[in-house]
Amino acid sequence: MRIDELINAHYDKLNQNDLHIWKYIYSNKKECCGLTIDDLAGKCNVSRTTILRFAQKLSLKGYSELKVYLKWEMTEEIIDENFVEIVCNEFKSSIDEMKKRDYSKVCEMIYESRRVFIYGTGAVQKSVAQEIKRIFLSGKECFAVIDGIAEIDLTLDTMTSNDLMIVISLSGESSHIRGFAKQLSIRNIPFISMTKLKNNELAKLSKESLYINTSVVNIGNSVEYEAVNLFFILVEILFLKYIMYKNNRKLEEVNKL
Repeated sequence: MRIDELINAHYDKLNQNDLHIWKYIYSNKKECCGLTIDDLAGKCNVSRTTILRFAQKLSLKGYSELKVYLKWEMTEEIIDENFVEIVCNEFKSSIDEMKKRDYSKVCEMIYESRRVFIYGTGAVQKSVAQEIKRIFLSGKECFAVIDGIAEIDLTLDTMTSNDLMIVISLSGESSHIRGFAKQLSIRNIPFISMTKLKNNELAKLSKESLYINTSVVNIGNSVEYEAVNLFFILVEILFLKYIMYKNNRKLEEVNKL
C-alpha cells in the first residue's frame, strides 16, 4: 500500500500537525528519503515524538518503516523525462500509419447512408463528435450529434438500417457503450467505431472500426497522462479521404449517364 493510501485509510486519526507533516512529505518525497527523524521534525517545526506518532497512526512501526515506504515509491516511480519526445514520435508514426490505411469501406458507408448520427461517450469524445460534424459540414455533409444519454432512445427509435451511427469511445469497454452497441446491432443499425488500438467489445460489434494509438507517459507524482489528440487527426484524414471518395463516386455516376 502506498503512503497516500495509508493517509486516506487513517485520515480520521490525523490532527492538524499530522496533516502538516504529510503535506511536507508529499511535496518533498525525494528529500525526505534521506532525512533523519530529527531532520524531518526540524523541517516541520514539530517534535520527533510527533513524527513518530504520525507514523504509528498510519499503522507503521515507526519512522524507519515510513522511510522504507517512501523509498519504495521513489524506486517504483520512473518518470518519463523525455515524454514530449515520446508523444511526438508516437504522433509522427501514427499519422504515417493513418495516411496509409484503406478508408474506402468507411467512406462507402457514410456516402450511402440516408442519415449519419454521431455519439461520443466522454468529454474528449464529445469534442471529437462535434469536430466530425463541423468538418464534414464543410464538405456539404450534415451529421447529427447525439447530446447525452437522454437522447439515445429517442434517436434509436427513428433510425433504420439505411442510417449510420459513428460511436466514439476511448476504451470501447464501458458497460454503457457495450449496451449501446448491442442495441444498434439488435436493431440492425450499422455503425462505425472509433477507439484506441486495443481489443474491445465496441470494435467487435461494429461494421467498421477506426483506431488511434494513444501514448501513456508518467509525468510524476504517480500520474499517468494519456495523449488522445490523434482522434482529431484521424477525423481530418478521414474527411480528406472521404472527399476524394465522394468526388470519384460522383464522377462515376456522371460517366454512367
